[in-house]
Amino acid sequence: MRRSLFAVVLLLALAGAAGADEAVKTPQPVPTPAAPETPISPSPQQSHITSQVYVGERAPDFELDGSSGQPVKLGHLKGYWVLLVFADRRADLAPLKAIEPDLRRLGVRAYGVCADKAHVLGSFVKQKEMETELLADITGEVSQIYGLYDSRMRLVRPGFVLIDRQCIVRMALLGQQIPFGEMLGLVKAAVTGAS
Repeated sequence: MRRSLFAVVLLLALAGAAGADEAVKTPQPVPTPAAPETPISPSPQQSHITSQVYVGERAPDFELDGSSGQPVKLGHLKGYWVLLVFADRRADLAPLKAIEPDLRRLGVRAYGVCADKAHVLGSFVKQKEMETELLADITGEVSQIYGLYDSRMRLVRPGFVLIDRQCIVRMALLGQQIPFGEMLGLVKAAVTGAS
């Protein structure tokens, strides 16, 4: 718009200078500036996560179908330390097998959460000979409540949440994946350092 205004002012100035001539010239139409070019590919979008959990707050309750064929309700696990490990694919939860015995010795119940159906997770657990229960978050609702479902990309971001015996969030690493050995170290420090 500024270019159009500048062009009009410039034309008026030129017309005033040419006013000395006997012939009056008709101003030519001023071309409108072209719209800025739009990129061929869209710019990267920010993730669209709408919720999150915070350390020191009560963990949001949920109920999901488990790989054992039974539903798991977080509220029924009060009295236990609970580790929720979120992943987009069930294969990303396979390393839980290596740390599960150490977690059990610490009194921590570990659960993997991903978007696969319960019967698929059941077959996967049997195939990998895992003792860790995997939970079917098919809609992504629980992952979203915990701040790990990216609805724009339609995937679960990696992360984990440690919940104490009173269902209070004691540790949360959201949107990042760390080696499972390091996760075990963090969980151990939180559990043994707690009163």
